[in-house]
Amino acid sequence: MEKNIDKLIKKEGFEKGLLLGVIMLALGIFTFYFITEMTDSMWMIVFTPVITSIILPLVIAVFFTLNLRKAIGGYWDLRKAVTGIFIMFVTSYALSSIGRDIIFAKLVEPQMTDKMAKAIVNATTAMKSGAEQSQIDEKITEIEKKFDEQKSPTIGNIIQGIVISIIMVFVLALLFAAIFKKEPPRNSLDTAIDPALQ
Repeated sequence: MEKNIDKLIKKEGFEKGLLLGVIMLALGIFTFYFITEMTDSMWMIVFTPVITSIILPLVIAVFFTLNLRKAIGGYWDLRKAVTGIFIMFVTSYALSSIGRDIIFAKLVEPQMTDKMAKAIVNATTAMKSGAEQSQIDEKITEIEKKFDEQKSPTIGNIIQGIVISIIMVFVLALLFAAIFKKEPPRNSLDTAIDPALQ
């Protein structure tokens, strides 16, 4: 029975992770086009990624976590919750990262980094229109330098980024598991025999 539940948790976690990954990928692509083609407001460029990369994904992750718990019978302890949620989150991270950084960025939008840099530079220039030219130039150079570093990361940087991301995913899974764990109700016969369980 225990083996079947563990298997079900992994299966459901993986399937929901795939769906969550597709949603995350779609949000990432939407954010890119919104920033590069739909707005030139620095405020929108700053706050749209906060909404599409943090707030919306957290709300959707809560829904998927509750759905995952329901799919395995409505109850799980901390260990099972961490297992299912971590599998869901890491699957989602892998799918959205591969879809965005390898497929989308290499095949669909090979100039993705340059377009993002240009959009941010344009918005920064417009926002600082009253500032001295030297300050604007300094800020533009700083932005371009950051984007240049992203264009050609070293193998070490890539591995470090993946490891940090997986650790963060695990910590987030632990947090979600602590919040959404739900132990099955205790057997009334057990509580009658052992008052310490009450």
